[in-house]
Amino acid sequence: MLHETEKKLMRTGIFKNRVDMALFLLAKNIGKQNEPVGSWALKADFDNQGFIYSTATIGRYLKMLDSKEYTRLCGNQGRVLTPGGMVWLNSMEERLARARMRDEASQEIQVNEYAELIDLFQARKTIEIEAARLAAINASAEEISHLKGSIAMHYQYVAENRDPIDPALDFHAIVSEISHNKFIKAMLSMLIFEEKQIESSMEILVTRERGSLYVVEHDKIMQAIEKRDGKLAAELMDAHLDAIRSAVIEQVQEFKDAK
Repeated sequence: MLHETEKKLMRTGIFKNRVDMALFLLAKNIGKQNEPVGSWALKADFDNQGFIYSTATIGRYLKMLDSKEYTRLCGNQGRVLTPGGMVWLNSMEERLARARMRDEASQEIQVNEYAELIDLFQARKTIEIEAARLAAINASAEEISHLKGSIAMHYQYVAENRDPIDPALDFHAIVSEISHNKFIKAMLSMLIFEEKQIESSMEILVTRERGSLYVVEHDKIMQAIEKRDGKLAAELMDAHLDAIRSAVIEQVQEFKDAK
């Protein structure tokens, strides 16, 4: 049975399995020491931390660390981290810190009620104006063709009277991707995920009803990107997201008035 700390570590997605996690924990405990540390001392450390591993298992894992050249056996005194082991441990701890920060950020931006979409769209607007500008500068011809394909799909959904939310959001995701700014892409991806979570549960959604209008606005943004006019692309994206945010504000007010 996994200790709570181990469960949290596994949930980060950094480790492929429990063995990889145990190797990290052992290396971390060895790295805390200023002198060689033996398997019995490491077993005691694990016991104190609530990690359940037998002495034989710890010995086997230590040999695995040796084989990876992350640790070195110093006679009968115990093990120390090698320079390579220190680099690996620091790298893993940095990845964990990023994963924890990502999870905390994801928790912070969770949308719990429809009214919070107003703030979400304000955040999207700030990010996507710059995404559109950068896309006009950085997108390749192939990427612009991909963007056109998403708009064609959006037009098809509208013509067939299908829910246009997915192709509409795909357009925005593609613009962020072809901006070639990984931070813009990552932040927008989280925001779109949260938006989808709450909108999927709503039978009546004003932005869903205006798909035929929004696809035309998307088309104009795409044309500005294709012409490499970053200023115009940004202005059009600004106006487009302003219109969506205004529609959400209208619907939130309708919900309040109906109560």
